[in-house]
Amino acid sequence: MSRDSEPPKRLLPDWDPRIWGGVLLTALWILGGIVYIASAGGWEFFSHDADTIGGFLEGFFAPVAFLWLVLGLFVQQEEIARNRDEMERSNLLSEQQARAMEEAALTARQQAFFLIADNVRRQTGNLLGAMLASEGNAPDEEMERRWLTHAAGDYEFFPRLLVERYEMLRDEHFGVVNGGESLFFGTPNRKGLTEEYIRSFRRLLRQARECDQDFSILATVLQAPHGVVYSGMLQHMPAESAWVTLLQDPGSASGPDADVVGRWHVDVMEGVRWEVSTRRVEGEIATDPAAARVITLARDGDRLVATAQSQLASPQAETVAVRGRALFLRFLVPFPILMTAVVDGERMHGHTETGQGEIFRFAATRSNQEQ
Repeated sequence: MSRDSEPPKRLLPDWDPRIWGGVLLTALWILGGIVYIASAGGWEFFSHDADTIGGFLEGFFAPVAFLWLVLGLFVQQEEIARNRDEMERSNLLSEQQARAMEEAALTARQQAFFLIADNVRRQTGNLLGAMLASEGNAPDEEMERRWLTHAAGDYEFFPRLLVERYEMLRDEHFGVVNGGESLFFGTPNRKGLTEEYIRSFRRLLRQARECDQDFSILATVLQAPHGVVYSGMLQHMPAESAWVTLLQDPGSASGPDADVVGRWHVDVMEGVRWEVSTRRVEGEIATDPAAARVITLARDGDRLVATAQSQLASPQAETVAVRGRALFLRFLVPFPILMTAVVDGERMHGHTETGQGEIFRFAATRSNQEQ
């Protein structure tokens, strides 16, 4: 580095102006004291006794001490203010770094989710391809062409084919046209494929919620043909499949059937953020998952009927099934809302799902039994 680029050296310290003022006043005060002593007798002043000299010096330097005390307080307050500002800037920087780390972690989770989603779409596409092949309606050449399309990376091909071919999976017919139970659960092979599809897609929805802040990812998953097929499966799922795919304690679906007749008061234990389906029937149901506060189960001859009382309506369950201590309810409003629960005497606990996955868990208490 050349001499010309070196910063000039300071002749005086870079002090606070108030310090310089204090130094100047102190110097003037001392100079005035010296002049005063000189005019009052000079060196003869020091011939006085020690008490007299000490009293004079104490009084002489008291204003100087007070001056520096005041200056010290001002300087200290300014230093404290600077430290406070620095701490605020440091806290703001820490918050920004924390937000940046959270955003980076969220981005990493989203990137991982997209990789997982791609694998799940391929896996569930394989399941639907096998389901279509089991129908035996397409020639071998046509099925080979379909599998090649799927293998080339079009993992939405098989679910898209199902949505195009079956009216029950279309928006305008959803919940109205029947036939899905035969398609998805008509044979043991299709039943096994459908149950595996439901398990895989449920896990995908759970992972989508964990990395989705505004439901944009979840909405994309649900609006895709895979999501449409998943909702159709839930609409036509028999209780036997619900026991093995949705029930948290499959072992409870055994033994003598529990008595579930009565009026059950529902208490939501925990839930996720709720969004009405972006694919259909916005506004036809409450956006509050706790809207259904009472479920009434009664017997109508040899069958059970269930009604959920909410702030908007009192829909009747399309399916009611009991096996052992396990209870399964399905409401169509018109899209499927599934409730699975385990009954323990006068109480039961379970969870509620839609095509968007689990929306809340609940506990219910029976207030009275109706025989």
